[in-house]
Amino acid sequence: METVAVVENLKKYYGKGANQVRALDGVNLEIEKGKFTMIIGTSGSGKTTLLNLLGGQDRPSEGRIFVDGVRIDTLKEPELAVYRRNKTGFIYQNFNLIPMLTVRENILFPLDMGNQKPDRELFGELVETLRLEERLEAYPGELSGGQQQAVAIARALLGRPALVLADEPTGNLDTRSSQNVLGLLKLMNERYHQTIVMITHNLEIAQMADCVWRLEDGKILSGEAK
Repeated sequence: METVAVVENLKKYYGKGANQVRALDGVNLEIEKGKFTMIIGTSGSGKTTLLNLLGGQDRPSEGRIFVDGVRIDTLKEPELAVYRRNKTGFIYQNFNLIPMLTVRENILFPLDMGNQKPDRELFGELVETLRLEERLEAYPGELSGGQQQAVAIARALLGRPALVLADEPTGNLDTRSSQNVLGLLKLMNERYHQTIVMITHNLEIAQMADCVWRLEDGKILSGEAK
């Protein structure tokens, strides 16, 4: 088994004394390269905190995080910014598209920020698979929720990141759009062997994953690989 991310004794505490909240309280897990991994848990279980730590958007109180062979919890902010841009792709529940940019510009935005040239062949494959060819010059406000999430998926995948991190990506979508988006994520994982880590509270959704970790009260209760 080749791992792309390893978390060791990860803790994230907020506040002190009687008011202290232990969002993560000694989490250990390994994320296998090329797999679709889901982390399930109820609201407040620590799922989003864990995702943000893997994405370099927050720092742990204790513990170590390795992604693609690099220990990221000790990186300084400029190095962390490069890590976020080059090694991760985020898919958010609320899409996080830039309203004044077209679909094409939104997909290319992270690469443009890093002065990187996109893989034109991959760009073409993604927009075709995600059915965005006819919408490239449209703006986010002209798209359905499912189409906006498809744009976010293309944006996350174009840079071939070590990790795609999906934060309840179907949370604001209707049932049909949710099923379409989940199908697209599974297809992207299978076609491009992209490592995807997705958090959800939905047990039914978790059935499509290669590996499922259950997180409750800041602790990993179980893990199951299929």
